[in-house]
Amino acid sequence: MGTQSEADNVVVVGASAAGLAAADGLREGGFEGRITVLGSELHHPYDRPTLSKGLLLGRGEPELLEIRSAERISENRISLMLGHRAVGLDIDRKYVITDHGETLSWDAVVLACGGRPRILTTDEGEALPVLRTPEDLSALRRAAARHGDVTVIGAGLIGLEIAAGLTAHGVSITVVHDTERPLETIVGPELGQVIADLHARHGVNLKMSSAVTSVSGGLGAYTLHLADGSTHRTSYVVAGIGVDPDVDWLLESGVTLDRGVLTDAAGRTNVPGVWAAGDVARSDHPMFREPLRIEHWTHAVEKGRHVGLNIARGTDDAFGGVPYFWSDQFGYRFHSYGRRAPGDDIVVAEGSLFTDEFLVLFGQGGEFHSVFASGLTRSLRGYRKILARGGTWDEALALAHASNPEQAPSAVR
Repeated sequence: MGTQSEADNVVVVGASAAGLAAADGLREGGFEGRITVLGSELHHPYDRPTLSKGLLLGRGEPELLEIRSAERISENRISLMLGHRAVGLDIDRKYVITDHGETLSWDAVVLACGGRPRILTTDEGEALPVLRTPEDLSALRRAAARHGDVTVIGAGLIGLEIAAGLTAHGVSITVVHDTERPLETIVGPELGQVIADLHARHGVNLKMSSAVTSVSGGLGAYTLHLADGSTHRTSYVVAGIGVDPDVDWLLESGVTLDRGVLTDAAGRTNVPGVWAAGDVARSDHPMFREPLRIEHWTHAVEKGRHVGLNIARGTDDAFGGVPYFWSDQFGYRFHSYGRRAPGDDIVVAEGSLFTDEFLVLFGQGGEFHSVFASGLTRSLRGYRKILARGGTWDEALALAHASNPEQAPSAVR
């Protein structure tokens, strides 16, 4: 148990899902002091996942979905500083320094500055487009209107969502990646093949097991050079190869960095008063044996709110929310709770991998690790609860029997 926070002034670095959730958590926990939220972009805070989902499918000027209305921000007495990027953290004098030269004092600070897309450059020094901001979205839509073919480097979630979205614009799409199947490291080879087949049915050309060694040329005439010595020519290239935590500005701060901002399960860093949440944080978690950086929207919201509550209440409660992500591709919505481990057994609990709807379980050695579903959202709830309490593989299989007695769970070989 803790006591009410002694902080009077909290600075949140990042007008993100995690940052604004932290501000909400502060007020929810009874914090009455000043809250300042820094946002590096000039846009009012928006829902970033929609850029690669519904908004990419559309045409015309994109209408961004607000994650907090101006009225709610005002009601919560949040000072929102847009277009102000943090460039330094002074832990001795307790200042956040911005790119405008301001020094913002704090009693507590929440690092929710997220990640930055990994950038690929051509041999000529041109940075290839990514999809991270509304400006990126507009550029990608223009490219879809002007070019007959687009190549996506990367078959992770963002790359596949870009491919699915651009296909709706009637563009010929090629996806290039170095693994044998898309999403293989996340969902395993069996489901990776299911997703590969889905993209192939919709006309996407998948060039898997194809590592890109370099890109040459320019707009309208790019050449991808692959590790096997072959080349691939295309009019337009977009990189979807993941994000890195935005920590360069913290390198000399004294905050411990290790593939992100390292925190305990409560969200505290090694520096008193400094907390972290969202994509930038690599945190202890009761479900996992080592700290993880979880780059998913729902986790950012839940962990951000949790950190805000801890600061407001003077507590150090551990966060144990189950990692969750969803992905929209070609009208299908995939859901996943937990995290698959290498070598996991895979069991189909409902449906079939050859149909539109299915639910599969991952686990090994008596441990239940993850559930993944296409559709069947109601069936997910019970498995999420088992994961949250650290339930066993036998419990997950028992739920599968009870939920769908007409279909015996079947292992995938």
